Amino acid sequence: MKRIVLLLAVLFIAPMTGAELPAPPPDARWELSASRVEAGSAVTIYVEAEKTPGRPAFRIETAFSVAPVAAAVTLMEQMVGDQHQPGGQRRKVLERGEHEALVYTFIDLPLMLSDRELALRIRHTDDTASGVHRVDWKDANEVLPPESGEVLRLSGTNGYWEFRPDGAARTLATYMTQAEVGGSIPSSISNRMMRAQALNDVTRLRGLLEARAKTDVASPPAARDSEAEALPVSSR
Repeated sequence: MKRIVLLLAVLFIAPMTGAELPAPPPDARWELSASRVEAGSAVTIYVEAEKTPGRPAFRIETAFSVAPVAAAVTLMEQMVGDQHQPGGQRRKVLERGEHEALVYTFIDLPLMLSDRELALRIRHTDDTASGVHRVDWKDANEVLPPESGEVLRLSGTNGYWEFRPDGAARTLATYMTQAEVGGSIPSSISNRMMRAQALNDVTRLRGLLEARAKTDVASPPAARDSEAEALPVSSR
């Protein structure tokens, strides 16, 4: 019942407004849709100029108050780990390397909709010269067994986060996501659902980064070897 209420709320989500002027479109593929301010940073969303039926795509520009490497590592933990999953999703890591993972996701939808599934290959790369970190993903359903017919297998899913350094501890971030909705959901509804999901992804990552920053500040720094040697030794 909660998921049904959430679904209905997404369908009637209010248009976004923001106090800052939106950025110009990054390239001809994208059209400016809206902008708002979240945690002191602009969040600007673009939609495709030529939409792909059944596979809506969105591009979001924002900023985070952390270094790019921290944003990328936190994102990988979120996408691969068991915690911080969106409601109704279950994940299983099929393969895991140092900078890459293959993840199966099962999406449990309300009774009137068929459940979904897909496999994603996720990669974290970085450029040491520029300091840019990227996390890319693309469907890898070829690793799954034949479809049972009871669950819709989503194809055409792809996207990335790009984290670019902006000073010592700030990141300019670009998020692009495209995913198949599947089933017979009207495009007007599915587009709004996926747009809301994309914005939720940005908000979720920002929350994780803020929580991680607070934890790092609260933790005392480890004593250096020279400091440890200077500590008094108990006689007991």
